[in-house]
Amino acid sequence: MLDARSFDLRSCSAAEPAFIAPLTRLVLSDRLITLAQEAERAGLAPTAHRLVKLALKIYDR
Repeated sequence: MLDARSFDLRSCSAAEPAFIAPLTRLVLSDRLITLAQEAERAGLAPTAHRLVKLALKIYDR
């Protein structure tokens, strides 16, 4: 288990940046739909609706 008192940020420096895959329209739409589902579960129906509309708009381009 990690003890916050013994944690040293200097040991976490990355020598090389991590590889970041390109963000495709499909991936972005999927993430927006996932956020919409979370918004719906949180009781934020109007926000969920806007996120779904945005996801569909992005995917249809």
